[in-house]
Amino acid sequence: MVTFAQLKAVEPAQFEQAADGWHKVSSSASAAKDRLDNEINAKLRGGLKGQGVGAALGRLERLSGNFHYMQVECALILTALNGLAAELRAAKKKLDNAVQDARDAGMTVKEDGSVEYKPPLVLLPGQEYEPSGNGRTPYVTTTPKQQAQGFADRIGDALKDATEADGKYARTLGKLITVADLSVTKDDWIDADKDRGAVEKTVGDYLRDVPKDKSPKDNAAWWKSLSKEEQAEYISLFPASVGKLDGLPAEDRDEANRVVFSEQRAKYQTELANLPPEPKPKYILAGRSMVLNPEWSRWNGKREHLKSSLDGLNAIQERFDVTGKVDPYPSKRPSGYKPTGDGLPPAYLLDIDPENNGRAIIANGNPDTADHTAVMVDGTKSKLGAIRTPIVRGTNLWQAASAMPGEPNVSTITWQGYDAPQNLFPEGMLNRYADRAAGDFSDFLSGLHTSHNPSANDHLSVQAHSYGSVVAGSAARQGTLEADDVMFSGSPGVQVGRAEDMDVPSGHVWNQKAKDDPVPRLGAPSHGHHEGLTQFITPHDPIFGAKQMSTDTRGHGNYWVAGSESLENQARVVVGRYDEVQLK
Repeated sequence: MVTFAQLKAVEPAQFEQAADGWHKVSSSASAAKDRLDNEINAKLRGGLKGQGVGAALGRLERLSGNFHYMQVECALILTALNGLAAELRAAKKKLDNAVQDARDAGMTVKEDGSVEYKPPLVLLPGQEYEPSGNGRTPYVTTTPKQQAQGFADRIGDALKDATEADGKYARTLGKLITVADLSVTKDDWIDADKDRGAVEKTVGDYLRDVPKDKSPKDNAAWWKSLSKEEQAEYISLFPASVGKLDGLPAEDRDEANRVVFSEQRAKYQTELANLPPEPKPKYILAGRSMVLNPEWSRWNGKREHLKSSLDGLNAIQERFDVTGKVDPYPSKRPSGYKPTGDGLPPAYLLDIDPENNGRAIIANGNPDTADHTAVMVDGTKSKLGAIRTPIVRGTNLWQAASAMPGEPNVSTITWQGYDAPQNLFPEGMLNRYADRAAGDFSDFLSGLHTSHNPSANDHLSVQAHSYGSVVAGSAARQGTLEADDVMFSGSPGVQVGRAEDMDVPSGHVWNQKAKDDPVPRLGAPSHGHHEGLTQFITPHDPIFGAKQMSTDTRGHGNYWVAGSESLENQARVVVGRYDEVQLK
């Protein structure tokens, strides 16, 4: 039980000062992690080879993981300490107000918190009064005893609040410990997620809710209104919500989403490892037919979801691990092709959600400081479990664009921020997936402009493939597509019938169609702009008005083959070298 003397003497600012110290530790750990990942490890990957280098990288990557875990846990501690300070300050204020009111009423508050009052002078039978100080003797309906009891009760309430705060924060802070070893395991990250839940429950309403359904500019204004320590608290307590906010700096979104990524990856690894044995039998008799056992179907659905999401999470981790490499995906290169130039830049995770089909947004390089940014949106069958191929395409485009004359500062972004159709028919024939995604896509583009550093050039391109072009077209049709250039590859149609409807300057809509790509023809009746009974306009049609880029690749999914003219043309558009784009 917190005593009267203890609450009177407590200084909430001392807990805030302690929180400041934990913030410095958390920030230092974050800076150390970033330096390891983006400078030291990147240089080792880019310039050296051998067993010794591999062993050193393994140790340094483990050290980076330790720093990341330290950053997260220290941020939770600072949030809890600030929450405790806020609750103690409220309890202390309640106590001080009660004490002052008692004194103003002429009563004495003793060292143990009890309230002493003077016996009243009886004036009339049944009526009591206190000297009012103005020479009059007013009738009162509350006796001094009752008034004193009211002050005592208020003091008791303040002590109760302080005691409850002391107890719950002591329990929560006591849980923020870890085993002293050299490696951060998936169990540690699962524990970190539990720690977050405990801190969130403990601090209650200490932090206001993260904005929902606000514009990127509103999100940015809210974020800028917070101090660095308050931002750290929000990232520590609500990483998933903060990480999704368009308009926030890429570095802050990445920091928040890395926490979600590490915890969710650990969770999915644990759930897959602990999946119950396969139910038997797989098939059961239903009437005269053998059908799948519903219990087996549920088990298999859970297993396939866990495996698919983990495939995607592991592909993202692989991208983190190839930062600095000049040839990060050699198995995806054409035979005999060898990339040149700088190694891959740091990756920024701008969204991550492994639930259902999964979503992820990952950037090569910081889009806030890049002079040229390309947002790549893929189409049918896009999901987290299949994100490795889009990531490789994004790195190929980054390398091709960054290798252009003048050493342009480029960022390419793989945007899988929507629920894509998962089959060609019937889902791929429907517009509703694109229509639902359009608002999120527009907000993301607007958010890139909002968070962009004004000292850098802000040239933004959209590269839309297959059904992704339907998303881009729907975004332009329903609102405003805030881009400078739009490139379509293998487009089945974009819902609008003219390049001018895409919201970009005249002459800045580009199209690619490989000779044997069947999607533009097959998808036109569903996604092309209907003009008459049998005419369905797509970006490939001359009347649409797009510039037709030459394409030397074959098929529907090879527009990003390293070294190809198809990829080089995209890169020229990305960096604004329009006169060099090869047209048909």
